[in-house]
Amino acid sequence: MSEIGAPPPRPSTARLSAAPLAALRDLPRPRAVAVSFWCWLVASLLVGASIAVGSTRIEDMRAEFARLAGIGDPEATQATIDRVADASVLVVIGTGGLLGVLGLLLAGPMRAGRGWARFCLAVVAVLALVYAVFVTTAVTEEMLGDLRVPVAAGLLAFAATATVAAVCTYLPGTREWFHRPKGL
Repeated sequence: MSEIGAPPPRPSTARLSAAPLAALRDLPRPRAVAVSFWCWLVASLLVGASIAVGSTRIEDMRAEFARLAGIGDPEATQATIDRVADASVLVVIGTGGLLGVLGLLLAGPMRAGRGWARFCLAVVAVLALVYAVFVTTAVTEEMLGDLRVPVAAGLLAFAATATVAAVCTYLPGTREWFHRPKGL
């Protein structure tokens, strides 16, 4: 019988493992993350300004939504028409405000490297795009008069800025920032 020698050395896994914790602590914030943070702040200001301008004509919006509700259902009671008009104004104003506040609140955690905030902001950006298209097509000249174009431009700029901000967080080089171990 021949003697069996020592087992061969185990293969190294050094190249397959993550970077040392010290290297992850010193990881600089990617420029795309900083750009995304500032874009979210600008987007929130844009939607806030658009809502503020549009809010100057709430009564005109409500009256036009009531007129359209009456045309849509001629047998509706006045109370129903009033509720529909109030809800329509709330959707137009409230949804934009909510999206702006969400963008503002989630930008900080995203900047700090929280992956969940990055995902949530991507959802907010998609909703911002849908909201901007919906509102710019739903709001008529009768509702906003000469303010329709500035409000529509502000909402479309909001959607574009939010989209750029969301895309920035998924650019190459940002993955490591969002996949660091917790507590770094």
